[in-house]
Amino acid sequence: MSTPAWMYGYTTYRRPVEEQVIPGRRLGRHVRHDSRSLLYPWQQTGEALKDVLLTRHIPVLDQGDTSSCTGQAETGALGTDPLYGTLPADRQAQLNEALALNLYSAAEDIDGDGPYPPNDNGSTGLSVCKAAQNEGLISGYVHCLSLADVLDAISAGHAVILGTNWYDSMDNPDSSGLVTISPGAQVRGGHEYLARGIDTARKLVFCDNSWGPGFGAKGSFSYSWDTLQRLLSEEGDGTVSVPLTQPAPQPQPAPPQPVPPSPAPAALLAELAALVRHAAGNAAQEIRDVLDFLSAHGL
Repeated sequence: MSTPAWMYGYTTYRRPVEEQVIPGRRLGRHVRHDSRSLLYPWQQTGEALKDVLLTRHIPVLDQGDTSSCTGQAETGALGTDPLYGTLPADRQAQLNEALALNLYSAAEDIDGDGPYPPNDNGSTGLSVCKAAQNEGLISGYVHCLSLADVLDAISAGHAVILGTNWYDSMDNPDSSGLVTISPGAQVRGGHEYLARGIDTARKLVFCDNSWGPGFGAKGSFSYSWDTLQRLLSEEGDGTVSVPLTQPAPQPQPAPPQPVPPSPAPAALLAELAALVRHAAGNAAQEIRDVLDFLSAHGL
């Protein structure tokens, strides 16, 4: 299939994020931003934000000592409303660690770094959503381009996988699961995780990690809207998977229709010369025809 004309000239930016490895608390998200993603934004609802905690139907996963956080996050999204209910029973039963690693491996292939195993290089949110789409688990995906987009998407009932920096102080949530970026904290790497709830009064986002139930509040954590705003400003991104029951997203705005190429200059000149020769032996109407020809071709 040929590449649509409007896709020519796109840019892709990718930056590996070095990880300071802590066994059992692995990371693995890298930055990959594609200018074509701007054509598939989350469409804000315009409704007031409301408190939401989406139901998760599968346990919190544990990526162990792999860099598979992207696959873990997307599998978590598939196991959470509304995606979970759109999957057939046999696919619901497969929402486990094995699927997370398969999606991670496919995402690595898309990035050009796979497969896993043997390669374990980390991946990106963009690629893991493409992997889930290729696997027939979602119809497509759209992108949250701001804090307001993330909050609106969750409030509207959609989980968001977030790819952000992960600071060393975030390794130590308080007893409620709240994580913060402490003064002097350092980026330990990049991480992908699932956001599935907001508290509008306390301005908190509720997320699921992929380090098993021993982290935070039974495997989950929260942070402030201000923290998320900061993380998004540091090359962070959010992606919403579209359920199978909905059509695949279409570019917004619609791409321009290809413009037929103009005739070659030599052909234009030959046609112009013929008109001029004809006009020389005729009246003013022929001269007007020549002027119309010139105007129609921007000459």
